[in-house]
Amino acid sequence: MQITIFSFLSALLWSSLLIVAIYLLRHTRFKQHFGVLPMVLLYLFCAVRLFLPLEFSHTLIAADDVIYPYIYNLLTREHTILANKTLALILCAVWLLGFCVLLFRYARQYRKAIRSVEHYAEPWDEQINVLFRQVQQQTRRTIKVHGYITTSVESAFGIGVIHKRIILPNKNYTEAELRYVLLHEYTHFLNHDTVVKLLVTLFCIIFWWNPVVYLLQKDLEQNLEIKCDLSVARTLCGKERAAYLRTILSLMKQSDRKHRIPFAAAALFRTDADAAIKERFETVMAYSANRRNRVANAVFTSVFTVLLIASYTVLPQPQFEAPKSTEPQTIDFNSDTAYIKQDRVGEYWLCIQNEQPIQLKKEEADFYQQIGFKLIESEQK
Repeated sequence: MQITIFSFLSALLWSSLLIVAIYLLRHTRFKQHFGVLPMVLLYLFCAVRLFLPLEFSHTLIAADDVIYPYIYNLLTREHTILANKTLALILCAVWLLGFCVLLFRYARQYRKAIRSVEHYAEPWDEQINVLFRQVQQQTRRTIKVHGYITTSVESAFGIGVIHKRIILPNKNYTEAELRYVLLHEYTHFLNHDTVVKLLVTLFCIIFWWNPVVYLLQKDLEQNLEIKCDLSVARTLCGKERAAYLRTILSLMKQSDRKHRIPFAAAALFRTDADAAIKERFETVMAYSANRRNRVANAVFTSVFTVLLIASYTVLPQPQFEAPKSTEPQTIDFNSDTAYIKQDRVGEYWLCIQNEQPIQLKKEEADFYQQIGFKLIESEQK
């Protein structure tokens, strides 16, 4: 197991292509299935391509004598500027520094949101707890979630990966409205949406210098909301779906759009996204089939597996001109100036232009054939 500059470049190239594919896929009917699995597969794909730069017997070598040698010279040759180990360490330090700064900023924002809940929010009363238990029974899945009420937010949201919390604004809900709000936020946790946001954020933080990774964050909020809405819709009849949408619209109209929901949170709605709300309404009202996630997960896993295998079928490899030997009595040759000859008795000879033939062992002859030398057989009498 090793990490080379070429394994790193391959991992970067293929992961960028996968990110673009995921982004495009999120704008199709499969948007409702985007969750933890694609992100985990993306992490695994990058790790495998980085730590296992394998070359199989069927691998097609794509020799490159322009781009890769240029990169090689840029990064490794002693006569180049970047060959300076000090500068190489500086580049690594910049990467690490950017990672640490972004991670610290994200952790501080996340901690600030959690501390706001702990200091300014109050636990639910018994009436809300009873209704929440009914929601859990309706979904037939039970996970531990703590509930709070606060006056500092306008929209309900869920936050937390290990310690999950649902935060409700201090408003006068009807029982039906409160039920739909709780169902929505609880479904976010059932779908592991806060985990998805965490994985996406960490991936962007790690590769902050690669502009392609930010496609993972683009439209992520809307895709998770649509996925959540459709998950809720599966548990509701037609009239209940209409009532669910009216609840979102009613609560959105009541919002004064002053308070910002943390990115790490999964909110009921974003107060500045009228077009996004319209898309969610149209998607839910058009919902008719009870699609299962198992097929989508199988498709995602199969596609990633096929792409991983395909990534090893072609191996970009630098191609350099062999340096001229300065040793005395050394002969320089290649496949253009030499060939392998098999005589009538089965012996192999290396025939070099303007030189005497050199006898070879069979293993040596096989090696030369593998690297492109032509084999000429003498006619048998």
